[in-house]
Amino acid sequence: MRNIFIGLSVFLVGCVSLDVTKAVNINGKEICIVENRDVRQAFLTAYERRLQEKGYKTQIIKDALACQTTSTYTATYGEHWGVYLARAELKIFNNGTLIGQARYRAPHASPEKHGRVESKIESMVELLLP
Repeated sequence: MRNIFIGLSVFLVGCVSLDVTKAVNINGKEICIVENRDVRQAFLTAYERRLQEKGYKTQIIKDALACQTTSTYTATYGEHWGVYLARAELKIFNNGTLIGQARYRAPHASPEKHGRVESKIESMVELLLP
């Protein structure tokens, strides 16, 4: 009976997941970020800062056709003992072709979901870019 309870507890809590396809064939050292006004500004600021720390020149743009290498991002937040990053997705494109992506998901019941959003973005970028 105890083993069933432990298994059920793990199932109900869930785990934070990070699914990454490393970006390949990035031309140059500039990544243009297509602004997403539906996502908090702090997310964009942290993402841009992390790209710059990796050695990329960045530019915030409105139209993906403006640059050769572009990135899009989405993020949603939840609230459970404070606001937390529930889901996020980063995508890198070269001339409109997807060349890498990172997806983050934090289940509502996961204790790992709390913490600084910037550290979660840092992990995503670290795995996504060479």
